[in-house]
Amino acid sequence: MADKRGLGRGLDDLLAQHDHDLPFLDAYGPSVGDSEGLPAGTVADPIEQIVEVIHRVLKSEGQADCEWISIESKKKGVQINVKTGSGMLPLVPSDLGAPGLEDGTLEPDRSRATVTIVQWGIPARRLIERLCEHWSG
Repeated sequence: MADKRGLGRGLDDLLAQHDHDLPFLDAYGPSVGDSEGLPAGTVADPIEQIVEVIHRVLKSEGQADCEWISIESKKKGVQINVKTGSGMLPLVPSDLGAPGLEDGTLEPDRSRATVTIVQWGIPARRLIERLCEHWSG
């Protein structure tokens, strides 16, 4: 009879391999709260980083000097207030409750919206890009 093949490695072996075979993950930066040993100025405030990335997206979309959006740093994130240039904002209330977004409000006539970006990610980027597309059209 053929021998049954057993598991060659256990969970401990896989975890140990993960630590040794994936050193390239360090290129993505330290984990949250892990700034010990880094040079001064390397660790930026997450809220400042969100403000910077919002400005970069606005600039890349040709809306760097847009009067339809205001950006304000808050204690827990970055609050953006938007208003429509023409027509209604291309948003529904669920757009303002996506992951990484909090305290979203949309006026009933969809002329104004407010949301706080607490974590930058795909939903936040899509929101900014959608608004830029609306204002440029």
